[in-house]
Amino acid sequence: MARVLLLMPTNTYHAADFIDAAAQLDVDVTVGTNGSQPLQALTPGSTLTLDFDDLDGSSAAIEELNREFPLDAVVATDDETTALAAAAATALGLPHNPLDAVLPTRSKLALRRVLAGAGLPSPAYRVLDLGEGFADQGRPQRAARMKAATAAGLETVLFPCVLKPTFLSASRGVIRADDAVEFRAAAHRVGEILHDEKRAGGGNPESHLILVEDYIPGHEYAVEAMLRGGRMHLLALFDKPDALAGPYFEETIYVTPSRAEESVQQTIVATVEKAVTTLGLREGPLHTELRVNNEGAFVIDLAARAIGGLCSRVLRFGTGMSLEELILRHAIGEDFTAFARQDSAGGVMMIPIPRAGVFRGVTGVGEAERVEGIGKIIFTIKPGQRVVPLPEGNRYLGFIFAQAPTPAEAEEALRAGHAALSFEIDPA
Repeated sequence: MARVLLLMPTNTYHAADFIDAAAQLDVDVTVGTNGSQPLQALTPGSTLTLDFDDLDGSSAAIEELNREFPLDAVVATDDETTALAAAAATALGLPHNPLDAVLPTRSKLALRRVLAGAGLPSPAYRVLDLGEGFADQGRPQRAARMKAATAAGLETVLFPCVLKPTFLSASRGVIRADDAVEFRAAAHRVGEILHDEKRAGGGNPESHLILVEDYIPGHEYAVEAMLRGGRMHLLALFDKPDALAGPYFEETIYVTPSRAEESVQQTIVATVEKAVTTLGLREGPLHTELRVNNEGAFVIDLAARAIGGLCSRVLRFGTGMSLEELILRHAIGEDFTAFARQDSAGGVMMIPIPRAGVFRGVTGVGEAERVEGIGKIIFTIKPGQRVVPLPEGNRYLGFIFAQAPTPAEAEEALRAGHAALSFEIDPA
């Protein structure tokens, strides 16, 4: 029986889906996590506590595990684990992405440098360097550093622009600025987010950097793909029908198949393929976000892992196979290419947090579930929990799923289902 090491943070959305997929394939699982793992019914020796940032130490621990429980694959479920998966798989001689290929996907700044250097369409960018130790300082010191950095940044910035941390995901800390006043305010907010991240235990070496990019207008898309031997196999192309123009960039609706013209779809796929070749990625899942306008397809972000949240549940392959099962099939060396995505249109809405406070509950679920095309509605935040919207927050209230004969009908169902819901949030 094959054994797979799943590297997953304790706060991952993907745990249950990967464990279920392993059960479907009759694959033994070891869970490598960065804390106490809430999964139940795992057999002795099937959990391993790791420091995802300590590639050498954690790789050594995985090699030790492999001597007692031989591994057939190492799979990363989330951004935080992709570098360790590459390092560990290399050490074990398993199919893998080179570490040098994965590392640029963990830094938006490094990704910008690599893709721009290869001549792919890329927004002009610059960096606000707040200085080493910025995130550890008190508020007066941070304010002084921020004032100096924004003054220097305003000498070269072009408006509109987008400010963002280099290493956070889910659009956290991504803010558009249209003039100098908005630029200063956005830089201050991003700086405080970096400070909060460091206080919460984040140890990223780029916690003193803010990436400033020219704003790229256009329609936004997402590509879900699988790599095998460096060749990209397209699994799904998603439209993002909401206009993501800022000031914050809260992703809400994904719909597939895409309604873009065939020439646009070909440009998107060709751009992602060139990015993959440029980076040197070779194996496993790939998730890419792009913006498309008359100047081409711009890679906004690229990750060596599957789509985030519970969004993968909108995809089914063959006779009902999940994306996670497809990923595990590839990981253990089975052929996944014969399993095409099911023909019906599908969509998912990540339910946005409308305001900060304490989530008390939701009404209208029954009405929403009666909307034609709506499948499951799943809430991932429980009553009594504090909620924070973007740009400071990084979670959604839950997910709405829809299946329909056409992408337009799937989108319409998602909007109608969401409109039926009413959220009670007490001010905090």
